[in-house]
Amino acid sequence: MNNQLLKEMNFALNKMEETGEVDLGFLDNICEFREHINTIKTRWLEYTSNDGFYFYQAARNVELILGKMYDRFKNAKKMNDSPVVSLDTLVLLPHFDKTLGLLEHQNISAESIDKILNQTKILQDAAANRNLIESIEIDRNSLDTDNLKICFTSLMNELSIQPDHHISYTDNDHEDSC
Repeated sequence: MNNQLLKEMNFALNKMEETGEVDLGFLDNICEFREHINTIKTRWLEYTSNDGFYFYQAARNVELILGKMYDRFKNAKKMNDSPVVSLDTLVLLPHFDKTLGLLEHQNISAESIDKILNQTKILQDAAANRNLIESIEIDRNSLDTDNLKICFTSLMNELSIQPDHHISYTDNDHEDSC
């Protein structure tokens, strides 16, 4: 990812800190970041090795944090969250930068897996400390069940496992913010 977006976000957040007011134009930055993360997430989901899942999950964590961030910025004035949400987000930018560096890395090794697992934990902890991570229920509801069904069916076919037709799947509707 071009570090330009993170620099723009950093500048905007510092300005919000100075003024004490949330600029809702920042929502566009969050949406742009989410689009980039979705591209990365898709690439890791399609990766031929199962080890790509660690990187997919890291990208998913970033996406979930960005979703919570979007909601907090959108509702900051109503919830008297100005300028606290700006500071909370500013604290996460270095963690996003490190995580992105690992997600955009193409070579999977035991070392890179350890790094992404460690960095994901650091990012999750930082986000939790700043109220920028969703609850488990929201996380579960945001899963793309149709895509998961396709992937699991493909995996089951590769392993010659017959699906259980008596299992019923339900759709979890989750409206995206961006």
